[in-house]
Amino acid sequence: MQDGTPFLKYYVQAGLTAAYLGELISPLNSTQSTFGQTKLFAFNVTEGEDATSRLLGSMRGYTVQASATPDYHSVEVEVLEYNDGSLNGTISLQGIVTVGKTNEIAVVGGTGDFRGIRGYAVISFISSSDTLALYYHELFVN
Repeated sequence: MQDGTPFLKYYVQAGLTAAYLGELISPLNSTQSTFGQTKLFAFNVTEGEDATSRLLGSMRGYTVQASATPDYHSVEVEVLEYNDGSLNGTISLQGIVTVGKTNEIAVVGGTGDFRGIRGYAVISFISSSDTLALYYHELFVN
């Protein structure tokens, strides 16, 4: 929608344990930073903030640490598998993200009901615990 109304809104339950995250490539120089570290992820996508709210799908992808400084800037590529009962398909997103901040990344394509989708996503950090980080995604289409 072009009036500033999100096309889709959902929460990503980002698990912080080995069941949800896997290191693919170790940092290039772990004594200085985590630069180059590559992680794979698979997270649940829900309708509400609570992890037990209605499951809408999953978010899978990878991040590559792209900063040699202490702040965590990474290149993120993710695929949303989404099915709310009326919309069904995948959406591909990618961009630079900084942990703990609001980020804007590109919506670069999709399949099923989302075939040919283009736009952007605003990703807002909500909260975290030792085992889970919660993010709110709003997708806007061109």
